[in-house]
Formats: sequence, C-alpha cells, structure tokens
Amino acid sequence: MQSSQAMIIRRYEPGEELAIWNVYFRTTHESNGRDYHPDLLRRWAPPDQDMGEWTDRLKSTDPWVAVVDGAVVGMAELESTGEIGYFYVLPDCQGQGVGSRLLEAIESQAREAGICELAADVSITAKDFFVLKGFRIMESRDNVIIGHPAPNFAMCKSLVGVKCGG
Repeated sequence: MQSSQAMIIRRYEPGEELAIWNVYFRTTHESNGRDYHPDLLRRWAPPDQDMGEWTDRLKSTDPWVAVVDGAVVGMAELESTGEIGYFYVLPDCQGQGVGSRLLEAIESQAREAGICELAADVSITAKDFFVLKGFRIMESRDNVIIGHPAPNFAMCKSLVGVKCGG
C-alpha cells in the first residue's frame, strides 16, 4: 500500500468473506509466524477453513474493514461487551495507518454504544501496537496450547469522554 492511496473504513459487505479470510489467514501465518509455532498457526487459521462457518461469523460480528483500491487490507470486530474480537491487517500494509484507522472506528463505535472501556486478548506480535494506542497490560499469560508456548496479553483501554455506570 502506498501512502497516496485512499483508505476507506466501513462495515463488511456480503461477498467479501474470502477477502477478509485472506487478511486473517495471511496475518496469522505471516506476521504471527515470527512469534508462534506453525502448529498453532494452522490451528488458529486452518488452510481448510469451512467458509460457511466463517461467513456466519462475519454476519454475526459485522466487522469493520479497511479497503484500499477496492481491496480489503484489514478487519476489526467489536463485541457488545467492549471486547475487541479479531483485529488483523495484511502484513504488507502494517505500519501504514491501517490499524490506527480501524481502531478509531472501533473506539467511535464503542463511544456511541456507551462502552467506557475496551478489552482485548492480544498476541505477542500485536502487543506493541496496542500499547502505543493507549492500552494497558492487565495480565501476561504464558499459555501452552497443543504443547507449544502461546503467550498473550489481556489488555484494556479506558475511553475518555464516556460516562461509565449509572
């Protein structure tokens, strides 16, 4: 992605399931591949993913997508609890503002819903991005999944300007 290209942040549209899967799959296998064992990556993003299940997930979560020149380059989900679900940016588009713009959309959605704090379970790969965006590490987890280390972090961020509680 070149900086002169216009980026659009909008809701997912039916028909984009495969493009969004590509973002998730490539980011999981390429970016997270620096930090996690290939067996874990295949478990998290299997090459033989049931696309019906994936489509159902997207319909239920209504994710945000980042689009550049008609191509989906990032995706992010916010649950009604304030938990950030999936948050992925294509490896070749990382560091170019895509994640920042997606997070702005998530924060705006949260504020409109009266959510005063965001939470996320963050991979070691994405930890620095979330710290730079104001998230605090609440817990460092040294998970072991199928015999392999799988560290992650419970993180949260208070949203300024949102009244919490009654």
